[in-house]
Amino acid sequence: MKNQIENTLNCLRNDNGLELCCTEFDEFCRNEGIARQCIVRYTPQQNRVAERMNWTMLEKARCMLFRLE
Repeated sequence: MKNQIENTLNCLRNDNGLELCCTEFDEFCRNEGIARQCIVRYTPQQNRVAERMNWTMLEKARCMLFRLE
């Protein structure tokens, strides 16, 4: 991330997926000072940004369906 956008990554939030559950990645995050937050799978309520995007997309879909009627 730092090389692409010239900004550092402070916190990484994931859903306990198996792709990020390894000791090497944990060690890397600790060495780089990256805090890891694990949320429960299939609960976007724990991630406000994702929940808001889901709500926005649902509203857009409703508007498009309404226009078709």
